[in-house]
Amino acid sequence: MKKITLLILLLTSLSGISQCLSSVNGQWPTATFVPDSSQCDGITLQSVTTCGYASEYSVITVVSGQTYTFSSSNTNDVITISTDAGATAASYGLGSVTWLSTVSGDIRFYTHLDATCAAQSTCRTKRVACGVPPCIQPTVTFGKTTNCPADTSFNATANIINLGTATSITITDNQGSAPQTVSTTGLVTFGPYANGTTVILTATNDQTPICSVVGSAQTQTACPPTNDNFVDAIAITCGNTYSEDTSLATLDEANATLFFGVDLDAPNVWYSYTGSGTPEAVTLNLCGSSYDTSVLVLTGTSGNLTAIAGNDDDNTCVSNTLNSNITFTSDGTTTYYIVVEGYNSISTGLYTMDVSCSAVNPPAVDNQDCGTALNVPVDGTDNISDNSFGTISSTQPTCDLFGSIQDVWFSFFAPTSGNVTLTLTPGTMTSMNYLVYSGTCGALTAIGNCNSNWTAVSTQSYTALTPNSIYYVQVWSNAVEQGTFTLRLSDDGLGNNSFNSSNFLYYPNPVKNTLTLSNNPEISGVEVFNLLGQKVVSAKFNSNLAQVDMSNLSEGAYMVKVTSNGQVKTIKVIKQ
Repeated sequence: MKKITLLILLLTSLSGISQCLSSVNGQWPTATFVPDSSQCDGITLQSVTTCGYASEYSVITVVSGQTYTFSSSNTNDVITISTDAGATAASYGLGSVTWLSTVSGDIRFYTHLDATCAAQSTCRTKRVACGVPPCIQPTVTFGKTTNCPADTSFNATANIINLGTATSITITDNQGSAPQTVSTTGLVTFGPYANGTTVILTATNDQTPICSVVGSAQTQTACPPTNDNFVDAIAITCGNTYSEDTSLATLDEANATLFFGVDLDAPNVWYSYTGSGTPEAVTLNLCGSSYDTSVLVLTGTSGNLTAIAGNDDDNTCVSNTLNSNITFTSDGTTTYYIVVEGYNSISTGLYTMDVSCSAVNPPAVDNQDCGTALNVPVDGTDNISDNSFGTISSTQPTCDLFGSIQDVWFSFFAPTSGNVTLTLTPGTMTSMNYLVYSGTCGALTAIGNCNSNWTAVSTQSYTALTPNSIYYVQVWSNAVEQGTFTLRLSDDGLGNNSFNSSNFLYYPNPVKNTLTLSNNPEISGVEVFNLLGQKVVSAKFNSNLAQVDMSNLSEGAYMVKVTSNGQVKTIKVIKQ
């Protein structure tokens, strides 16, 4: 059994690669591996293990003065060699490392997933070759191409990247096909082979036969789905259900970028939706699927796709929250591409996708993004809001990374005390999420906890806020969980000297030129902010009546802060 140890991460950069000496997954195999000296031809690969993990090491016995090449079947693995039990690195590289041993005895052979020294519990073969090869082997990439749906067969391919030191190489298969000899780079194809055939191609240096390259086994047990590739996307219609098995699918349009918590890294299938000419809300429900699904909605062309919505895990899938459920808005004319895949490269299986469509409703409230945030007073007032039918947000909070969200935004000015308590109470919203930010729209910094999946009242206190500075509150859910909620902001340091609004008046609103404010006690200052939090007007007064010139301001909404008797009241004014 593999022993899990604490992560100790030593990271040094060299040409974009890093030495990695952590061992989250401990030592594997538990026995020391001793290379067979009779096979030290520099070519023969000796298997250390067929199921090594990333962030793990193997102990290898080496001889001083001998050359060793350490490699992983995962060519993106970072390989690190240590001669001092993991204290320092003797050599490291990407995919493989060739090292002239300076010691005799046991050394450590580490594998890690990438330059961040990440761990991964997925099998890879760890190999070692000893000796100096008598030649440079050809570089060959082996693969297969399907002949489906024309017939149930496939071809095996050898893509000759370079010939190494050979002037010609001969490619053969294990099925008795005629050998093919080439003296230039390019693609060599064998077959067709019937489904179920296991094909292994070998590329041999004709001048030095020991310098051969043996490919991995290629087979096709059955034809992949007809919509296996982007170009073969199946058009879907509302009110129908689509089922398929991704076990035989391949990965198309691979992309490691996260889109709403989804990346294209697993066997996938493709659909398209164009609509009926009028806008529609389209729901893709995969809750009945048998494995950990992901779904992504994109626009564009092959190799140039833009994600507009996505979901990995959805809490509304009661029987399996690892399934997906998503709603996106079709404009009625654009073609949207829908890709169904698994959480990672080994997540495949049967899925069911129910497609339903409904009328597009406008957002229930206007404050759909930071720039249109609704300013609320810090006075304990309940503000009822609703994120129903909201637009999909491009701001993905750190505590909700597995699907596109629809959010609403609020802003507030920190009181003199610098202490604020935020209370959120769900109404019809079935899962409430929120996060508070400082800064300005486009340059926000999260403060406090990122709160997710609240189904009851949630309260959080914020202390040491900068008095009179603007802060933003983002409240969100996914489309299925949308609904009403109540937001309340209270001043923790508020005593009996609160702003007395009983004698406070302001007019006109909307205003064209001059905003008039009156209050008893007298007004000492007025500041005007745009919705980006920028101060655009500041004036001092010592009067019960204050007039603020807004004639030079652009049309739009502004937040006006009025100071009286050491207390601040914020109002929203529309400039015409």
